[in-house]
Amino acid sequence: MRKVFLTIYFIALAVILTAQQWNITLDHEGFGCWITEGCCTDNNETVFVGEWDTEAFAIKIDEQGHYTQKVFSMDDRTSRFHSIIPIGNGNYFVTGVSITNDIEYLWVLVLDNDMNIVKEQLYEKEEEYSVPDATFYNGKNCKAVMDDDGTIVVCVGVSMPFLPQTYRIRPVFMRFNTDCERLNSVFIASDDYGNLFYDTNFELNSIMTAPDNSDILVVGPGRGNCQSIMRFDCDFNLITYHIISAPTTTRTAQDPDSDFWIDNNNILLVAYFYDTEVHNKAKLVYGKANIHDGIIHENICINKTDTLNYTIGRHSMCTVNDTTIYLVSLSRLGNWAAPANMEIYLTNKNLEILGSKYFYDETGYWPMTAIATNDDGIVAVSTSLRERTHIKKLLREDFNPIPCSVKEVPKEKIKATVFPNPTNGTLNIDISNLPKNLENRVSITDMRGITRMSRIIKGSGNLLTIDVSALEAGVYFYSVYNREKELFNGKFVKE
Repeated sequence: MRKVFLTIYFIALAVILTAQQWNITLDHEGFGCWITEGCCTDNNETVFVGEWDTEAFAIKIDEQGHYTQKVFSMDDRTSRFHSIIPIGNGNYFVTGVSITNDIEYLWVLVLDNDMNIVKEQLYEKEEEYSVPDATFYNGKNCKAVMDDDGTIVVCVGVSMPFLPQTYRIRPVFMRFNTDCERLNSVFIASDDYGNLFYDTNFELNSIMTAPDNSDILVVGPGRGNCQSIMRFDCDFNLITYHIISAPTTTRTAQDPDSDFWIDNNNILLVAYFYDTEVHNKAKLVYGKANIHDGIIHENICINKTDTLNYTIGRHSMCTVNDTTIYLVSLSRLGNWAAPANMEIYLTNKNLEILGSKYFYDETGYWPMTAIATNDDGIVAVSTSLRERTHIKKLLREDFNPIPCSVKEVPKEKIKATVFPNPTNGTLNIDISNLPKNLENRVSITDMRGITRMSRIIKGSGNLLTIDVSALEAGVYFYSVYNREKELFNGKFVKE
């Protein structure tokens, strides 16, 4: 009887766990479906907004992957949604664009839990940016965040025709209450703050409120097409502006994203850097950036591919807590016509890579957005452009976090620097001679040059044991290093 009970229990448990992982495919042959932003509710439902063909679109998904979608069709206008945040009572604050009678409006609305419009307002472009052909830009440049006082701060990019056939994107900051009433608005022109955005675009990647006050931090580009960190006060006056760069070099970050404050002075971010010595060779970097100087003072390189035709971009970061942070990135081996892959990394606050997942097929995965869920998982959205959209829910354990531990064993039991090799499960590394006063790390990299694990070596002992059973069969490279130098490296075979 006990065997029967245990069998039923484990079957039921497997069903519950499986129900928390799902994949939704939305086919949209011949027209575009662009999902730009999403959020997670207290009951672990996820809601995403965007555009379906030429109409605003929303999709709500429960924990089991059952979903309802809604297209907001209106006879007299075309529209699209850009951003969404929960505002309590099962409602959502949504921003978008609506075009009617050839007039473009900023569309601000509140949706209830059934995706019905509760309140809405249309706002015309203000005088400072109402020049002919100026337009509210795409969803990548519209973000919203709730302030400490319960009002909503919205930053939206406006595409401005400064020269014939030349457009530049300039930011507009607005503050709304939950009744969709605009409380104030500030347009930052090209000549503000000493030509801060001269000859470049303002492409907003993330917006956050400061942990110590009501200041607004935005991550996006500034002068010279260089990505930057900008801090504004509650009235949207610029406090600081710094280009994000690597320490001791002139390399500047590209396509950075962040949603994690380490403390009042530092944030975590993901970005890529071009190799200054090799044209078109990019590296994905996860690091700690100081908001007072923009320098990424500590970082790890996630991929080190040798090919010059490896491209990356479209990053997202979503945080569950200090120990569960997800990084999403596009990667592509070949030219821009090659199918894109979606890479997702499970990381933590200490810049450790715990595991990873890769998604690709002949139509490609083009990452759009990603959000963390209340059960420590992630929902990632990607599109194969004009064919289909994938919405994937993954749990933390799906990333097969690679465990490692340190122990003391008799010297005669240490058979080699690395053993057994080949291995089908446990890998042992001799760390008898590691410096004791530095933070030593171990990393495992696959044949593509992508880091599959990067961990701080914790504990005392002479043998590091790593469970590599979750890795696919193949050849891997390991490296033991610290901030000063690489200590030793080698390769092993996973059977």
